[in-house]
Amino acid sequence: MTETEVPGPEPDWQPATQPPYYTGRNPAYQYSVWEHSVPLFQMLGGLELPVQAVAQRLRLHVERSWDGLDELDVVLFRLDGFSFAISKHDGIQPAISCVWLTQPHEQADKALDTLLAVIGIGEDAVAFRGDAHDYRAGRIAASQDPGSPDDVPGVLVATSLWARFRRAIGMTAATQ
Repeated sequence: MTETEVPGPEPDWQPATQPPYYTGRNPAYQYSVWEHSVPLFQMLGGLELPVQAVAQRLRLHVERSWDGLDELDVVLFRLDGFSFAISKHDGIQPAISCVWLTQPHEQADKALDTLLAVIGIGEDAVAFRGDAHDYRAGRIAASQDPGSPDDVPGVLVATSLWARFRRAIGMTAATQ
């Protein structure tokens, strides 16, 4: 077999993971496994604690990933018949870890209660229950992010998962 040499990137191509997506000359847009799968997940709520604390308690391995928001820590695991994911984006302040079911389930409240009981914490560690888009805005202070991809017309539509999520957690200047 002959060796084929692949040319390097064109000088005017931005990194394929760099927002705002689809605005540069690079014809490729790379997305992570997390970014690809999370739209299928059901959000249960948010916890005011780091992913590492849950991982340590349950002896889980924390994975490092990234998505359309920024870098994040995530653990995926099964517990008492429920499949969970817990994620924490670097840019979210205060430190809120999002709790997800990897498959939608009718007993979402029971799933979150089961998780709380097994990791040994009470309701006081819960920042919000349900979808991040529905929780009270007063729980997390909004931050200004004028250069975000959500602010670039035609790049990320307002109804996309990441645009809604960024607004819900206070990562853009846009209000709901």
